[in-house]
Amino acid sequence: MELNEIDDDIEAFLIESYENLNQIERDIIELEKASEEGEALVRVYRSLHTLKGNCGFLPFPNLESLAHAGENLLSCLRDRTIAITPDIISTLLQTVDSIRQILSQIQATKQEGDRDYSELIEALTRLSEIKQTPKPSQSHEPIVNIQTPQIDTEAQKDTAGSESVNNELTEISTQTTSESAYIRVNVDLLDQMMNLVGELVLARNQVIGFSTKFKDNGFAATCQHLSLLTAQLQEGVMKTRLQPISSIWQKFPRVTRDLAIASGKQVEVEMDGADTELDKSIIETIKDPLTHLVRNCIDHGIELPAERVACGKPSLGRLFLRVFHESGKVNIEIGDDGRGLNLERLKGRAQQLGLVSAVQAATMSESEAMNLIFLSGFSTAEQVTHLSGRGVGMDIVKSNIEKINGTVEIHSQQGQGTTFKIKIPLTLAIIPALIVSSGGNSYAIPQASLQELVRLEALNTIEILYDVPVYRLRGNLVPLVYLNQVLQQDSVSNLETLSLVIVQVDNYRFGLVVDTIEDIQDIVVKPLGRQLKALSLFAGATILGDGTVALIIDVVGLANRTGITAKQKQLLNENAANSQEQAGDRQTILLFEGPQGARMGIPLAIAFRLEEILASAVGKVANQDVFQSYGQILPLIDLEKIFSDSDAFSTRGLSATRCANANGGLRQRNHFNDEALPTVAETLQIIIVSPYSELSVGLVVDRILDIVEEPLTIKGIPSRPGVLFCAVIQGQITEILDIETVIRIANPYLLQLATHG
Repeated sequence: MELNEIDDDIEAFLIESYENLNQIERDIIELEKASEEGEALVRVYRSLHTLKGNCGFLPFPNLESLAHAGENLLSCLRDRTIAITPDIISTLLQTVDSIRQILSQIQATKQEGDRDYSELIEALTRLSEIKQTPKPSQSHEPIVNIQTPQIDTEAQKDTAGSESVNNELTEISTQTTSESAYIRVNVDLLDQMMNLVGELVLARNQVIGFSTKFKDNGFAATCQHLSLLTAQLQEGVMKTRLQPISSIWQKFPRVTRDLAIASGKQVEVEMDGADTELDKSIIETIKDPLTHLVRNCIDHGIELPAERVACGKPSLGRLFLRVFHESGKVNIEIGDDGRGLNLERLKGRAQQLGLVSAVQAATMSESEAMNLIFLSGFSTAEQVTHLSGRGVGMDIVKSNIEKINGTVEIHSQQGQGTTFKIKIPLTLAIIPALIVSSGGNSYAIPQASLQELVRLEALNTIEILYDVPVYRLRGNLVPLVYLNQVLQQDSVSNLETLSLVIVQVDNYRFGLVVDTIEDIQDIVVKPLGRQLKALSLFAGATILGDGTVALIIDVVGLANRTGITAKQKQLLNENAANSQEQAGDRQTILLFEGPQGARMGIPLAIAFRLEEILASAVGKVANQDVFQSYGQILPLIDLEKIFSDSDAFSTRGLSATRCANANGGLRQRNHFNDEALPTVAETLQIIIVSPYSELSVGLVVDRILDIVEEPLTIKGIPSRPGVLFCAVIQGQITEILDIETVIRIANPYLLQLATHG
């Protein structure tokens, strides 16, 4: 056999062995659950038998001997000549670790190595020779109970030889059919495809840029079709890079068991949403942070059994992991029902370590006190152990999550537990971003960091407080950062107006002053060259539709560079005083102008995004107007049709369109239909709302007015169908819409899909 053929065989052997080993480790943990003991034993036995058999074709005698010893012990367990004990589980897990060591050595050198595993083989042999009658274990070892969603199946009690053979043949046939639906693809090839799709997205953006210059309906329609196909291809290629988060979570039961035994605790693990998929690069980035959070919950959160019983809790601690999609992001929650965070103890410990002063500790909010655990060098452990006490880990967790444009929040209640909530993007390759300009250059700000956009007509609204320029946004002081000053550029903006981009960093926000605000578009993230990687202000670069290069602003790096964190703390007391003066049942409302100039509003919580689209981009499916938004086809509802007189209703298209005139204003245009097609220049202002997680629709409005925060203390009865109530906002009567009723009037079928799937 030639050398390259041997290398190919070893590579195939390693791939299959690692897959078998991961399954073996999960099943060994499941052996501690009596309900799945039989099934798990069979799977572990077959996997080890397969691994041992594959060793017979390759010169790996040590690995074969170790697998054979483990197989003998599992055979005794399967035949029920010995009972499962914590010692047996620990020895089997040690066997898995040793096999993984050998596989790593083979992968690196194509040889097994000279490490001696004779003691482990003797321990496996000794355990398999101890004949005993199975009986319930009375061991005082810590309990680790793993709970995952189960599929109800009927247990097969018949052990007749013929049925066993038939079951095995059926299983082999099923596995063969299942495996034929999948192929192995090199990750480098997927990365190359992703890069090509990124270049296609850039070319798509350039073509769409040309379409705005030529008033040709046919060319505009072709561009829209190209955009749709590109979005579908982009989505398909991204799906090939997705991996379920279970590839990380499958290791947590083992980690939990080892930590529980080491710390003398009893832990129950609950996992929900393990099939949620993420981009492979993000999976690799969050693996270590999530593992550290699990360790932190067990080591610092969950109490010892005696302490839990004394507090009236069950001795079995609860560790939960949840993941779900929300608002275009992946939300991960890791928490426990332990002792929670003692804020006074955190403040005192931070002062002992010299991380904060007594004045800072006294003026801290609850959120700031909780975030002390993310400071480098902070630890509440009194002595260093192999689990904690060194003051490193949580700061690394935060920095790694922020590197992928994610955020970490802490929710804790003393005596009831702590939950870490992480929000991360689905992918890092292609992201939506706001394009702005400063000093004649273009820059991109990731949409994940955006809060809102503000245009100031009067510069006297800028105040100076503690030598910091601030803007009073709905009663809260927001510190300002001038991008041209940070980049040492000359401003080319109009001195009569200011454009503010309100961005969020951690639990505070600031306003970024730019020259102009362009548009939101999908950008392809390109890494910076070696010479520019040291610049903390930028996270990468992209190519815009006109071919120019735009640097992507790292909002966290910008905040650190300008010292905005310290400025925000100075303004904290001022904002606290303002909030006390304005206390009440306040709600954040998005205001807009509706049909016939009516002043309307909706809760900002259900407003997902604001867009401006070409009227020519609106299509029709049956009697429902639709449009494309970020790779999705969304229903479109024209409020003009909802709130106009009944005789004005039409099913031939949007009842009216709004187009930008030469002065930038908006004017009403006559109804268009199939015979009177709109021109390319006509645009519609859209509010995308999501009343349910499964339903998003676009509302066509006349004009976006403002975002306000009001107590809504003065309310009136609904004025017409589709209105929830009337309220006085900024001294004017405003209709607050009932989005669910609006959708029901427009198309009741949409609500049926959202509520019943």
